[in-house]
Amino acid sequence: MKHLNSLLLKSDTWKEMLVDNQRMVSVSLSEVEQVLRLARMTPGLAKYEKALHQLSIFFDKAFALYRKEAPDELSELVALWERYSAAVLQRYTGVIAVELRAADHIVSNIFARFLAQVPNQNVAYAADVIPLVYGGEGGLSAYFTHPPDLDRPFAIINLPHSAFANVWQWLALPHEIGHDLYATIKGLDTELETALGDRMRKAVQDGEVKIPDIDFDLTPYGHGRSIKYSGGDFLAALWKGWANESQGDMMGLINCGGATIVGLQQIIGFGTGGMWRLRPGPDGGVRDEPEPHPVSYVRNALNIAGLRLLGQGHKELADEIEERFTALRPADTHVAFRFGRTRVDFARIEVGELVKSAQLAAEILLKQPLKVLGDKSYSQLATFTEEDQQKVDSLVEPLSRGDSTFASGAGIEARHALGATVLAFERDRANSHAINRCFKHFLV
Repeated sequence: MKHLNSLLLKSDTWKEMLVDNQRMVSVSLSEVEQVLRLARMTPGLAKYEKALHQLSIFFDKAFALYRKEAPDELSELVALWERYSAAVLQRYTGVIAVELRAADHIVSNIFARFLAQVPNQNVAYAADVIPLVYGGEGGLSAYFTHPPDLDRPFAIINLPHSAFANVWQWLALPHEIGHDLYATIKGLDTELETALGDRMRKAVQDGEVKIPDIDFDLTPYGHGRSIKYSGGDFLAALWKGWANESQGDMMGLINCGGATIVGLQQIIGFGTGGMWRLRPGPDGGVRDEPEPHPVSYVRNALNIAGLRLLGQGHKELADEIEERFTALRPADTHVAFRFGRTRVDFARIEVGELVKSAQLAAEILLKQPLKVLGDKSYSQLATFTEEDQQKVDSLVEPLSRGDSTFASGAGIEARHALGATVLAFERDRANSHAINRCFKHFLV
């Protein structure tokens, strides 16, 4: 079965598809009208009193602390409060019930599927505290999460309102769930980042990957010091900094398979631009680190390598995805890491060497046993098999024609239905309305 539209190997047709995505941006004022009407008709939200009380306690303490210790950061806390309050109000008033119900089904399926395999003593929060999705701000790529750290009662995931009519890009949800799991499993970040760093140093030491030493003089920029890395330490710092985003991508692969990459490509593209951050450090110094999202070109290579690691049954789709990547990626030979959004190059690394490192990183992310996971790897706790892909493929045609029974077959899970959305969109963009409506209304 051929999954991807070969016409999208041409850059002009790819751009037309992205424009079609933008046309699906959803804006509706009816939500405000419904809130006002509900406010007049509903005497209270008494049955949700406990959850609301927990939330109010957290923010009451947080506002008091920020006013005293960090008043300059209060505006960020206000923004966080607005997102949490939106999640509560939307959910408890039923204003956007269709989208939230479908999103809940996806999130609970993926979050519980992985967390249920983790030793209880390593779970920082109650196992039944599933992240809540809310209709939030931003454009089609504005997916982000606030994990349940800092004693917040639950995690929230921003599903942009503009993507309500664009369900194939909801394939970003497994990635955001990955961030919440990363925060929920105690010690996972430290152990995974250490494993990545150690593997990258060894790769440079053994000559598997060739990375030059870095020596950048900050004196012309107001700091009387240099930033120095050996090649191995630079590559280790890079992948340790990219660990959270990279494992989020792997969470997509082990739940929805190659469809996750197809959706991701629509959001991140294929570029070679890299960013390096400078931050104030102790004693007036500076500390430096990579921007946490991997360079898009390298991220494509990471995900394709990860899909191939899941088994030979994914070769056909992986080959199609790689064909698109090869056709649409830039011809650049190097990744230029620049400070912030300046044009100052901190380091230039051959893109081919970074692709090699991505293949090694995929092995660590998917196959490395981790103590905090009960000496199991990500792909041992949850994986995406050839049978899973067959289930996804079986949903594409009925979803494309708007069949309300599309997800009712034996063994079909929400994650399979989510994977089918982008492949249905690939098959026939003219049926995008039917795909959206059918998925949201008949997933559950």
